[in-house]
Amino acid sequence: MNNSEFYNSIKLIVDYKNTVALININEFKRLKRINGEYKWIPFKINNLPAIPIKTIGFKESFRATSEMVKIRITPVWTYMTNGKQVITPKVETFELTELSKPRTTYTLTRKSIHNPHYLSNSTWNNIFDKSIAKKENAIEWNKTSRSYLLPKIDDITLQMFLEKYQNELEIFNNLYEQSANTAIELRGYQKKLR
Repeated sequence: MNNSEFYNSIKLIVDYKNTVALININEFKRLKRINGEYKWIPFKINNLPAIPIKTIGFKESFRATSEMVKIRITPVWTYMTNGKQVITPKVETFELTELSKPRTTYTLTRKSIHNPHYLSNSTWNNIFDKSIAKKENAIEWNKTSRSYLLPKIDDITLQMFLEKYQNELEIFNNLYEQSANTAIELRGYQKKLR
């Protein structure tokens, strides 16, 4: 990778800010309390096929020495309909590195680490030993795509989707709020049992 490709890679990644993707609804599950037990259950909202997810920006970290510059860029996704942050099983990061010795070289790597705040992959036997539940655990995205950048949907198709599924997306927002209350309840139980 040369200097131009390195900086164009950063620009390409950052160009995804404020873009929206439609993600299959089957990849999401919500937290619900059923007969005294907390369960993550799949979604079924009438005929809603997808949830609009927005790339609202990137968390960036920067480290430099006399021999190296390292930039980490992590996409931040929210549900477009309510602006709440999305939790995925892994935290996916682009790592761009410029080494100046022995000669200038550039690298772009993708890193994927286990997300300790993703709770639905835990068994209930150890859920109370895991990270404390947050409101964002209300609905979790079991992201199956290997792509770190979500496929953009054009504005016309997005508007048609939002108009067609307006009622279903309102139901989604209501279910999110109900699940958020359940997540806060679970948080209380976790704190009591620690």
